[in-house]
Amino acid sequence: MGFRFPLATVLRVREIAEDREERRLAYILSQIGRARQSLREVQTQNSNLILVREAQIRKQLSAAQLQISYNQLRALEIMQKEIQSQLSNLETLRDQQTKIYEAAHRDREVISGMREKQLGRFQYEQARREQNSMDDTFASRRLLR
Repeated sequence: MGFRFPLATVLRVREIAEDREERRLAYILSQIGRARQSLREVQTQNSNLILVREAQIRKQLSAAQLQISYNQLRALEIMQKEIQSQLSNLETLRDQQTKIYEAAHRDREVISGMREKQLGRFQYEQARREQNSMDDTFASRRLLR
């Protein structure tokens, strides 16, 4: 008779839930990485645009070109604020999802621990039965001599 864990279905459901929450957390982390990369790119564009504008100001620059430069800077600043806001929201979401994942992990660990204990008891009892069987066989052979 093999080992049969009565809560195997519950364990499987909890494993699936843990995996799902882990994937959600990984997705949020990848979104955070993308947002940070976008933020760095916008900051680099902003810095480059400021350098170009300063170089152009030293030369003769028309009012229209200056206005375009200022509009580009404003647009980059707006993008930067939007990305920072998105990043802040994602970090809040990450914190929430981390808590959800940790709860799912703990739930699965409880059932896994129960399974391990029952498996250990089963293996101990099986070894004890086998030993008793061998002892009985040995004893019966001695009695027959």
